[in-house]
Amino acid sequence: YVNLRLVQVLVEDPNFSATSESADRTVRTSVADNAAYLQVTFTMGSQYQPNMESGGLIPLDSVRAGLGTFLGDVEDAGGMEHVCSVFDAAAAGDSVGLTGYQDTRQTFVDRMDQACAPDAGMCASPSAVPDSFVSFNVPLGFEVLDGK
Repeated sequence: YVNLRLVQVLVEDPNFSATSESADRTVRTSVADNAAYLQVTFTMGSQYQPNMESGGLIPLDSVRAGLGTFLGDVEDAGGMEHVCSVFDAAAAGDSVGLTGYQDTRQTFVDRMDQACAPDAGMCASPSAVPDSFVSFNVPLGFEVLDGK
């Protein structure tokens, strides 16, 4: 089976405004301008091996994502995007993310570089799977679930 986990990386908020809050051993976050990615994990059978000629197990141009209530709604609206191809090709100032949720690649990378963020590389297709466990992260952009 395939396991999907939506992860939102919040912005660390260094400013406490309430008098009862404590900064001791606490990570403070702000929900505004959060970055989101989808973690896809699955176990690959021992008889399968990544195709080294294609650059790894998951071809980046095959990874598509979109927003909608059902897959047909997303495809009909033309909202499916090749998110890994776009993210991989984007320069630091280029926009990344799903339609309507655009921001720059550098902003996304900055969110992922925070001390409180998970250590997760985006669109890194594994070239070897010694333990048969595959984990692949797909960048979705910013504030993907806001208002949904």
